[in-house]
Parts: sequence; structure tokens; C-alpha cells
Amino acid sequence: MAKNNNNYNHTELIWDGKFEEPIKLTQKRTIEKIVLPFQVIEVINEPREGTGSGQLFSGRRKEGWKNKLIWGDNKLVVSSLLKEYTGKINLIYIDPPFYTGTDQKIILTAGENNTPITKEPSMIEEAAYRNVWRHGAASYFHWFWEKLFLMRDLLANDGIIFIRHDQYWSHYVKVIADEVFGRNNFQNEIVVKRIYKNITQQGRISLPLATDSLFVYFKSDAAHYHNIYRELKETRESYWRALDDSSGVRKPPERVIFGKTYYPPAGKHFKFSQEKIDMFTNEGRIRINEKTGHPQYLVLETDKAILNSNWTDISGYSFTTGYPTENSEDLLERVIKAGSESGDLVADFFSGSGTTGAVAERLGRRWIMCDLGRFAIHTSRKRLMEVQRKLKESGREYYPFEILNLGKYERQHWQTAVVNGGKSTAEGKKIAQYVNFVIELYRGETVNGFSHLHGKKDNVFIHIGAVDAPVTMNEIKEAVEECKKNKFSHLDILGWEWEMGVNEEAVKWAKSQGIRLRLLQIPREVMDKKAVENGEVKFFELDYVEVAVEKRGQEVKVSLKNFAIPSDEYIPNELRERIENWSDYIDYWSVDWDYESLKSSEREPIFENDWQTFRTKKNTKLELATPWHKYSKKGKFLILVKVIDIFGNDTSKIIEVRI
Repeated sequence: MAKNNNNYNHTELIWDGKFEEPIKLTQKRTIEKIVLPFQVIEVINEPREGTGSGQLFSGRRKEGWKNKLIWGDNKLVVSSLLKEYTGKINLIYIDPPFYTGTDQKIILTAGENNTPITKEPSMIEEAAYRNVWRHGAASYFHWFWEKLFLMRDLLANDGIIFIRHDQYWSHYVKVIADEVFGRNNFQNEIVVKRIYKNITQQGRISLPLATDSLFVYFKSDAAHYHNIYRELKETRESYWRALDDSSGVRKPPERVIFGKTYYPPAGKHFKFSQEKIDMFTNEGRIRINEKTGHPQYLVLETDKAILNSNWTDISGYSFTTGYPTENSEDLLERVIKAGSESGDLVADFFSGSGTTGAVAERLGRRWIMCDLGRFAIHTSRKRLMEVQRKLKESGREYYPFEILNLGKYERQHWQTAVVNGGKSTAEGKKIAQYVNFVIELYRGETVNGFSHLHGKKDNVFIHIGAVDAPVTMNEIKEAVEECKKNKFSHLDILGWEWEMGVNEEAVKWAKSQGIRLRLLQIPREVMDKKAVENGEVKFFELDYVEVAVEKRGQEVKVSLKNFAIPSDEYIPNELRERIENWSDYIDYWSVDWDYESLKSSEREPIFENDWQTFRTKKNTKLELATPWHKYSKKGKFLILVKVIDIFGNDTSKIIEVRI
């Protein structure tokens, strides 16, 4: 028990690291709130004025709002959302990672023949998962406690959070959530059906697993839980039920029954409006319980029953995207209907395959989702676009959405905190420390005396792109020219981000200068201390895409002609043997017909998704050519083509056309 106001009146879970040493119950460690700006990577289904691009979008319900799909560590993402969204999110649903050993493999298919693929978790996902459990239960508790505190600040005063967990740790999770939200704000434990598993652990007798726990907490007494109803399938007699026991406060709280004013108990509200109560009264379905003095209503066997905390009548998991722990849409529909109203803002910070956003979209809620996995973001993008397509077909409106990350701002923070040890360092030394750090990870050695060449690995020279800017074509040319001047024939350029479309153009141009050039991605794992210490950081070449453009008058058509994933170790040999066509490696591609160049805009350009095609389980065919696109005016335009492979990695190509 923890001491509060000199009385032992509340329970608190203590673990190593929760307090400063030595442990003092009045001195908890503060939670670091790192607020970083977001970068918009892509905007999907927002009308572009005057282009006639024929997008899916059919209208915006709220001016200026875009739903948000964010790629990044959720602690940084939630901290960064606090600046704008403190107290503004109406409902949060989270399904955090469960106990160590959970199988996170994703079952995918490739190409029109549905070639099966088993996708292992990325190194950054594995490293993040291990970090959570690095000290066992203590590190998990601290990690979860921090996350909940940050999320609590995002919740509106009338907000609700749903927390899903398993049989191993749910009892600890509840104690932590009691501390964060207050035990009085705990509403109920909903029992959710899970995948049945008959697991026997050494030294104990295990019953087959059948359920998970779904904890419901209010931010305050102002929160309102909306009752969920289900059809009564079994034949049953009518019965009387309390009229004033719904959780949460509703205004006005009182109801007039038989000419007398009644108020619900503290923290409760009446199930029905005054109008419906009057209707039930006229039908003889309202009475006052003689023993309790509380009003009741008669439930008829033809009515819908109010759903209680037993939700095992529906599946808690689903298998539509290949994710092993994909939450079912039936479950999320209940959660979102119970905890929000139309137009409310819903968030999920462990979004996985995007079930929360997909259901929120369909139910007319705004949403914010976040996940650490690149593939999760790609899966969610496709899923949401499919939902929007169906909404359009039914004549319904929906919001555009944008894909964001913390990008260069997260890397700047990492550079200061990790590479430079949190110290204020002169700019030149700061850059040198960063360059040396990356070259060492690449297993090269630093070289001096050059302007654009930073290191060497065997007979290959190395250029390192900046931590906070994309590698540009001009930057590549300068490094190639320096190699040519010094008679070096091999060059590797490592970058975090790339100017759109530089890949094939740069490699082809370097070859004409007698230089064999490779462009390699610096992965997010570089920022993970454990991944670095364990030697798990790998650099992969960018994908290759070949594009053709046809013109007729003011119309343009784009076709894919070839695609390749150069890094052999990225694709298992058995998969390479099964792939029949180069297009089988492509899962999705899209086009921006009028991409802003860096030269023509003061801000960083944003990819606006004007046309796209992608594979689904039901439709595995991928169009390799766009329809004809007509420009409304003459001029010079940059067309940006973005291609995403079956593993979620993207590459792009820019084509200039004159109309």
C-alpha cells in the first residue's frame, strides 16, 4: 500500500526504476516529454484545386482537418502530440505488446498467384520489443506507466480509454492504470474472446486460453459511456431492469417519472431520454421498485439487450491482413460506439494493421494512429484507402488523411542525445561525431582531406548524408566528381532520406563518369542503442524502378517497365525462386501528377496521392499503367511516381513533362 495524506488508502505498484535512488515514495522520476515537429510525408485523398485529377475524395466534413497516420516511436509521437492535442482526444484504444515470446511474424502474399511470404519483424521492431522487456517485468511496468501518463494528458476531460491485455500481466496493468487514472475512474473489465491456445508450461498445469481483458477508464466523472445493444437470440421471459444505472454523467441528469423528479446515483445517468421514458410510461413499461425506490423499465424479449461486460459473443481477433494480433473490426466497432460520438477524435498508438482507423473512418470519427513498423503504416494506408473507396461508392463523405513522421527532428534529437552525449557541441565537431558514428556502424574507416568523401571500406569510398536533410542530386554529383578527380572508381552514399527520384538517375549518371555508385538506406535501427551494441544494423540498397511516359495533347499516361530489389539478403532465396515476374515484388504504386520541386517552393514538398493501385487479398491484380491524365493548363510539370514493395519499402522516380 502507498501512503497518501498520512493514510494508507490506495494501492500502488512499485518496481525498480520507478523512483530516484534511494527509493522515496514522494519523489517519482519525472517523465521526459520530448516535443518535436511532425513532417508530412504524404497526403491522400485531398482535393487539389484545378487539376481535374479524378481523386477518390468526395468532400470534406470539417474544413482543415486531416486524419493522421504516424510512423514512429509512440512515446515520442504522443509527447509531440501534446503541444496541439492536450485534452482533445475523446477516445483512446490501445493493445500494447503482451508477454515475451509473442510470435510477431506476418503472413503475406506476393503477386497475382498469392505466393506466400513470412515476414519477420524488422530489426527496429525487435529491438524496441526487447528494450521493453530488457529487465523483465520492471522495465515493462515502467515503459507502460510512462505511456499511460502521456496518453492521459491527451484525453479530453470527458474522454475514455480502453486498454487490452492478456492473462499474464493484465492484473499488474490494472494496478498501474488505477494509479494513472485513479481507481474511482475505473469502470469495468470487459472479457474479450481471443484465439484459443492450449499451452502447457513446464512446472504448471495450464488451462486453454480463451479470453483477454479490456479495461475501461474514464478521464473524469464527465465521461459518458454509450450503451451497446445486441439482439436477443434466445427465447426468454420479460424482466425488469434498473433505469438509472448507466455509467457516466449526462446533462440534464434528472428525469420526471409519474410526476416526480428523479436523479440517478452519483456517477450514473438514466438510460433513456425523457421522451422515451414518457413513451414507455404510456406503454406500461415503467415502474418504481417498491424495495429500492428506484425506477425500472420492462425489457421485452423482442428488445435489444444492453451489452454487459461479457463480449465473448464476437471474435476479439481477425485475420484479414496477415497480422498475428489483428484486432477484429467487430470489437473495435463496439469500443468506438461505446466511447465516442460522430465527429469525435479517436486514437490508437499501437495501431498495427490499422483496425481502429478503419472502423473509425467507417463510423464517421476522426482518428490519429501511430506505429513503429514501416510495414504497419503501409498496410494501414492500403486498408484505409479501401475503406474510403467503399464509402465513396455508397455516397458517403470522408476526411483526407496524411502520413507523418518525426523524421529529421527525431534524428536531430538522437544526434544531440546519443552521438554527442547530450552536450552542447560546436557544429563542425557535432557533424564529425555523427559521420564517424555512422561510418563505424558501416564497418568503414574515416578518411580526411576530402570535401565530400567521409570514409572508406576496402576500396570503396563513402559519403554520409546529413541527419536532417535528404540527399540531393547535387550532393551526389559533388561526391562523384571528387571520386573522379582522385581516380576512385567505387562510391557508396548512405542517406536517411533522398530527394525524390534520384536513385536511377544518379546511378546512371555516375556510371557515365566511370564511377560505380551504390545508394544505401541508413535504417532507424542506427538510433537504437541495443541494436547498435548487438551489431544488428544493416544498410540496404534502394529499390530500382523503371518508368515510361506517353503523351497525347494535354494528356499523360505513366507505365511501370521494370522493378528490382537489389539487396539479396533482404529476400529469402526460396521467395526469389517462386517469384515469376518483376512486378510480383510490387505491392502498391501511386502518382502525383504535379509534384512541387524543392526549387519552386519554400517549404519541403509533399507527395499528394492523385492516383494509386494496390493489391488486396480479394484482388491480387496490379495495374502497371495509369489511366490517361489530362492537365487543365499548359506548362512544365513534375510527375512523381512512388512504388512500395512487398516488404513496405518505398522508392520513387521523378519525370518532367512539358504540356
